[in-house]
Amino acid sequence: MTSWTAEAGIPEAEVGLLARIVRLNMLVTRVLDDLVEPHDITVSDYLVLALMRRGRSSPVEMCATLGRTTGGMSLTLDRLATAGWVDRRPDPRDRRRIIVELTAAGRTKAEIVNQALHDWEAALDLTPALRAEIEDDLDAVTAVVVGGSEGR
Repeated sequence: MTSWTAEAGIPEAEVGLLARIVRLNMLVTRVLDDLVEPHDITVSDYLVLALMRRGRSSPVEMCATLGRTTGGMSLTLDRLATAGWVDRRPDPRDRRRIIVELTAAGRTKAEIVNQALHDWEAALDLTPALRAEIEDDLDAVTAVVVGGSEGR
């Protein structure tokens, strides 16, 4: 089997860590898009619904967790509210704040998509040891990327 670098005409020695991470990101994005598309939702919208499965939240809290802008989050919440998947209303303790909650339909949508993600993982048929090794490696790569971006 030819490596992706050889297929792209790039010598293996010239491909750095960041290029490998970018390649992985592109592949994961494609898999996620393919998994959520049959459910008429985007990955970005699903991430908001998945976050809200833990309970109600404010748009500011969701922005901080997902690394989104407030403008982008407002557009996402508008889409999700129009679809009937979330309700927004003033916080009864501080009417300047907005509280967002999943509707029953939104919870169902999040659970169905979440199951599709779990089904994809299960189809990989990884041994528990190999899965743990991959998870540890990914955690290490994440720590390197976070550490590298914090040092800038």
